[in-house]
Amino acid sequence: MPPVRPLRVLVLSGVVVCALTSSSRAQQSSAVQEHFSLAQQDQQQGLLDAAAHEYRAVLKLDPGLPEAYVNLGLVYYAQAKFGDSARALTSAAKLRPGMRGVSLWLGIDYVKLNRPAQGAALLREAIRLDPADKLAQSWLATSLWDAGQVDAALSQLRSANLRFPNDPDLLFALSEAYDKAASQQTEQLLEESSGTALSDLIYGTIYSEERAWPKAESHLRRAIERDPCSIDARLNLAQVYLEQGQLSAAQEAVDQATKLAPRSAAALAVSGELLLLMQQPAEGLAHIEKAVEIDRSEALDALGLPIDDQPGRNDVDAKLLSQCREASSKLEAYPNPSTAKDIALAALNVLAGEEDAALRFYQKIAAVQSSPAPSTSDFARATFDLHEHRYEDAEAPLLRWLKTHPGDRTARYDLALARRQISRSQLRILLTVAPDSYHVHQMLGQLYVSREEDDKALAEYLAVATVQPDLPNLHFWLGHLYWKHGDADHALTELTRELELSPNHPESNGELGAVLVAEDRTDEAIPHLEAAIRSKPDLWPAYAQLGRAYASEKKYSLAEEVLSRALAHDQDGTTHYQFALVLRAEGKSAQATQAFEQVRAIKNEKMAAPSTSDAVSGRAKQ
Repeated sequence: MPPVRPLRVLVLSGVVVCALTSSSRAQQSSAVQEHFSLAQQDQQQGLLDAAAHEYRAVLKLDPGLPEAYVNLGLVYYAQAKFGDSARALTSAAKLRPGMRGVSLWLGIDYVKLNRPAQGAALLREAIRLDPADKLAQSWLATSLWDAGQVDAALSQLRSANLRFPNDPDLLFALSEAYDKAASQQTEQLLEESSGTALSDLIYGTIYSEERAWPKAESHLRRAIERDPCSIDARLNLAQVYLEQGQLSAAQEAVDQATKLAPRSAAALAVSGELLLLMQQPAEGLAHIEKAVEIDRSEALDALGLPIDDQPGRNDVDAKLLSQCREASSKLEAYPNPSTAKDIALAALNVLAGEEDAALRFYQKIAAVQSSPAPSTSDFARATFDLHEHRYEDAEAPLLRWLKTHPGDRTARYDLALARRQISRSQLRILLTVAPDSYHVHQMLGQLYVSREEDDKALAEYLAVATVQPDLPNLHFWLGHLYWKHGDADHALTELTRELELSPNHPESNGELGAVLVAEDRTDEAIPHLEAAIRSKPDLWPAYAQLGRAYASEKKYSLAEEVLSRALAHDQDGTTHYQFALVLRAEGKSAQATQAFEQVRAIKNEKMAAPSTSDAVSGRAKQ
């Protein structure tokens, strides 16, 4: 999907329409003034074709009038004629440099025209002229993102958010951008680490969040097989069992982790929690006390502390809930108050989803603060911040570390996890400051998409459409959901509408192309698929569709070429399958057989891959 594009909707009534200055009027003929006045009236009333006609009439009479070029550019922008808009605004800038709004709207035009570097330069100039221009601030972030400068884009959004605190548009944009960045990083790691323990660890984490326990267990067990020394995989596996109330299995996984790392604060803390649940309070408290002595932050983090500000869990396993309450009751009656006891009670209540009680106990020990040593490396400092749940603080040292250690996949995954949490924190702020905002419906729509609750997602996006019908990406998501469930007619309507608003929207071009291919309208599909790949060369699913379209037109050499470019990025075997069909059609039987074998290998590797393609990548379709 296109990157975050906050605040892109142009409302004509909110645009400053340039009027003729008194000095200009004195020099103009009455005919020019009449056409200009009619154009302004049409523009304000939304009669865009008529307004454009009148402005062109003005310029025919007086080609040197910059105000007419500015207003014509705004009309063209509202009509999604971004090339025409850019040309008009460029003419205005040449005639009168520094005119209000020209650098802003010309910069936006360039972003729309997939020329983000030029757009960024103009948007920076717009901000220099007016630092309080929120539209320029947010569009600069978009231009940086489109130019591939993800970190700079996030930094720009943070800066805008500081300038306009608690602004719902920027809060949502910031959350969306961080979520997209996390998804992209995770996708890249999954692609690079396919067939390794890290890949399975990531999938296990995804499934754990979805509470898809059998799949989570399968991936984590395979991670352990691939890396028998993985502490994280064993602790995550223990958590999977724990969440289901399977205490013995969880204890076995923790014991294995402890054998590998006897001084692991996380392993000792989880072991202590399990002992408490198994009605062994003395032993459990001893383990937690030792864990805290080794590394307080790591131990508390393993127990779900500090408590993140988020809604209580409503899906706690009934068996686990009973175990937590029984253990808590017994522990509260246990003599000799201690820090370990307060930590344990807070952790048990977190596990049970009873956050008010958890917070009450956590507040007793929250005053104790720790910090890393001054000589600590950036990675160690970031790890400390992650354990403390200070995700915003962890981001900067992780970025510094990755500048000198770009191949550190663990650090890259930690950065993705931190950014996911930052995204969630911005949404929590949004829910607090603007609970009735249409952005909340957007947020819920994205949440339901990630969970494959498509009917609910569709309802939320339709709710957004009633109040913000021209919101960027809205019609893509509607089209995506309709097409996912086989409703080609509605999908075509929505995707076409998205492309009317954003003609270079790569994902909409790609998905519209896929719909047209399925409808045997390959001659119409090919330009959309080519445009999608041209705008976003890493939109790998579009390659398989374009290859299929070329093959349907019997353009086998083109099909083979485009498919071969995407084989290395084939996550589900689709591209290899299309490639094999093309090779077979070309009479290259041996190569086709080899390609079909690769399809089977990919399918076997991904047999337990996420049940929804949106689980990881769907969040990136923003």
